[in-house]
Amino acid sequence: MFFPPRRPGPPPKGMPVISGIPGIQLNLNVDHFQLLGTLLMMGLSQRPGFKSELEELVAFIQKMQEAAEAISVQMETVQKEFLRVKSKVAKYQNVKPVQRETSRPQGNPYVNPLLQQLLRMMS
Repeated sequence: MFFPPRRPGPPPKGMPVISGIPGIQLNLNVDHFQLLGTLLMMGLSQRPGFKSELEELVAFIQKMQEAAEAISVQMETVQKEFLRVKSKVAKYQNVKPVQRETSRPQGNPYVNPLLQQLLRMMS
């Protein structure tokens, strides 16, 4: 009734693939999935209306590809504009502000600023 555990055999050729079905542990590799996919497509191709559905799917995928390419072009444009503005900002940060020399007399730093302003207005 109880069988002793089997020794593991040699690993299968190809990369093992997990089936993704909980509770079922199949030792399937990529070749098995390609064969199952081929059999599934052969079965579906016999169904009426499959060709039109497949054409609609292909047209949808092509539209998605075109939209992705348009978005990619827009993102490249945004990236170029960002780099241009970034370089312009960096250029302005490297420029030292020009110190304007004024002929204002330097007042006593201990004098009240309001009083200084009043004296300037009176003179």
